[in-house]
Amino acid sequence: MTPSENNCTVEHGNRLWRVFKYAYFDMIQDIGLRLAIGLLVAALINVAVPDEFFLSFGKQPLLQMLVILIVAVPMYICSTGSIPVAAALMMKGLSPGAALVMLMAGPAVNIASILVVRKSMGGRFTWIYLLTIVGFSVLFGLLINAFGINAIGMSEGCGMHSACCPSEAASPSVFQMICSSLLVLFIIIALTMKFLSKFKKQEVVAGTVVYAVEGMHCNHCKAACEQAVGKVKGVDTCEATPAANTLVVTGTATESDIRAAVEQAGFEFKGTK
Repeated sequence: MTPSENNCTVEHGNRLWRVFKYAYFDMIQDIGLRLAIGLLVAALINVAVPDEFFLSFGKQPLLQMLVILIVAVPMYICSTGSIPVAAALMMKGLSPGAALVMLMAGPAVNIASILVVRKSMGGRFTWIYLLTIVGFSVLFGLLINAFGINAIGMSEGCGMHSACCPSEAASPSVFQMICSSLLVLFIIIALTMKFLSKFKKQEVVAGTVVYAVEGMHCNHCKAACEQAVGKVKGVDTCEATPAANTLVVTGTATESDIRAAVEQAGFEFKGTK
């Protein structure tokens, strides 16, 4: 069987349906939990951090960026969850440039990312990697501050926080409330389905083997694993389930060939379950 004949990565349904399914289910399933955590942290910042907290050293943008980098290095800042956090910090006086540094450098300069890059590329490339990301994020942050670019909806008259404009901040529009409700609903549905998939019973037929594969975190990981295994000679069908860390393969392919394909795709093969 040639790679093009296997049905590991075939998507069913018309193109429009696949677009909506990816936008409102698959993608939310991947980022929903991180986004929800980011929204909760942002809400906590709005309640616990005093207004104009960052304005005390607002005339020192480099100091703000340094603080953001110091916080970002020892901890993992998810690129998705950091968006509402950055918005909340800006409402407390953080400069737009420092917020950009958080969004650009935060997910890339944490210890976990540094260790992975160092293991794969070596120490010299790791330093180049870090200096490039930090340098350009700070550069673009300074440019944003220099041009006086504020966050959307934060006018010059209102400043960097909403405390001086309570009439605008206290009452969200009907459209905003509808969009927020739909987002929460989609997140709940997607995460519930993701949780239930852990308990999904795999259909066992002749020639089917269930392997344990770790390192799959999203639907992109699922597709990458299935695509790699689908090219193995002797594989008829394959289905990866990231939530359960399983890979179901039907066909005559050997375990060693499956292992090689999985590890080449960047995942950890744990053998049969």
